[in-house]
Amino acid sequence: MDDFRSTNRDHWDELADLHPSTPLYDVDGFLDGESSLMDLERDELGSVEGKSLLHLQCHFGMDTLSWAREGATVTGIDFSPKAIEMARELRDEAGIDAGQARFVESDVYELPENLDGEFDIVFTSYGAITWLSDIGRWAEIIDHFLTPGGTFYIAEVHPVVGAVSETNGEFAKFEYPYFSDEVHRFESDEGYASDDKIEHGTTFYWAHTTGDILNALITAGLDIEFVHEFPKICYERFPNLVEGDDGWWRFPTGKPDIPMTLSIRATKRD
Repeated sequence: MDDFRSTNRDHWDELADLHPSTPLYDVDGFLDGESSLMDLERDELGSVEGKSLLHLQCHFGMDTLSWAREGATVTGIDFSPKAIEMARELRDEAGIDAGQARFVESDVYELPENLDGEFDIVFTSYGAITWLSDIGRWAEIIDHFLTPGGTFYIAEVHPVVGAVSETNGEFAKFEYPYFSDEVHRFESDEGYASDDKIEHGTTFYWAHTTGDILNALITAGLDIEFVHEFPKICYERFPNLVEGDDGWWRFPTGKPDIPMTLSIRATKRD
């Protein structure tokens, strides 16, 4: 397991260097005041004004800092030291006070040893949980850091998408496992945000079904408020998708679609 994490960490260290300069992340727009958050998580999570928020797997912190601009006192965590370094630099460049936004380098599973306190909100989003081997332990970490009555919220790429290799507007080709307890290896010579060639293109990931995620949260003691599925996704996952004015990508009108985004809101029992 340590070898898997080390390999993934090298990959994400390299991406943390590349991503701030890519159009996908649009750091210049963020520094000009734009939010990196999608309308989905802002609407479904609601006001965060005056609340404490823990962001798991925050990458280089754009979403974390966007929540700070919404009025939350935020803590972003990521296992990549390069990502945490970039997040702190971005915070300072954006003029956000360090007392309102802090960043902690930590693996999710080691977080109780590296961070104290409880939070009103625990948040995570797109492309995060596939990098975690133990979804049950992940849910326990969430419960550990939530204050009684606190809210957990996730907006994530739907697990079905992880099983699809391609689509053509008429069908989806299911090539990868949906149900699997195995670790999976992926090789690529470029990142997802640009065509830049990368040195650390080997990664390891785990497939978690919608049922896995929900049952992990329930077993950890959280009460599920809602589960929503959407036929849209926040990036161009397949080449035949069409981008709407709202920034979401969908299949062309009249073509069959699949669930591409999943959101869950849950509460820690008071």
